[in-house]
Amino acid sequence: MSNNPDTKELPERARYYQGVIDVDLLKSGQDYKELRTSFIVFICIDDVFDKGLAKYTFENLCREDPKIKMNDRAYKYFFISQNCDKLLNERQKAFLQMVASNKSCDAFTDKVKKLVDNAKRNTQWRKQYMDWEREKTRSYNRGREEHALESAKNLLAMNVLTPEQIAQALNLSLEQVLQLQKEAQASVTA
Repeated sequence: MSNNPDTKELPERARYYQGVIDVDLLKSGQDYKELRTSFIVFICIDDVFDKGLAKYTFENLCREDPKIKMNDRAYKYFFISQNCDKLLNERQKAFLQMVASNKSCDAFTDKVKKLVDNAKRNTQWRKQYMDWEREKTRSYNRGREEHALESAKNLLAMNVLTPEQIAQALNLSLEQVLQLQKEAQASVTA
């Protein structure tokens, strides 16, 4: 077993998906407590963490004392089909066996396989999914840009960095930062 398994960027993907979900769930002005519990689930054929588990569950813990949980209600699950024989839940085991072999072995996996086959043939559903995915990405990017612009306004008000430094630090264009500076100066003189 390797000490640094190749997780094929799955942790970064899980983090990205978490961010997209959170940006979509919390609108401007809402209280952070309104964020709902979220679950990111990956179903993998290979054991990307190389530790022989059938399921890896992640949540934020304190590194100095792992008994202390962040309690941010964000969970990430990685199910590993090659290790499915270690699962106690027969339905999960049957599902992961189907993922690995593409063969159903009970009524539940028969139903899942039929749904998957229908979804693969449904071009309208595929287009709707791609449209949804693009909108989620746009929404996430809008949220990031709004946050960067708000941070730029605050940094300009503090007057400790140049517009060039602010643009570089926040990944904004210099034109955006200069426009914010101009607007701030106009509101002061008005």
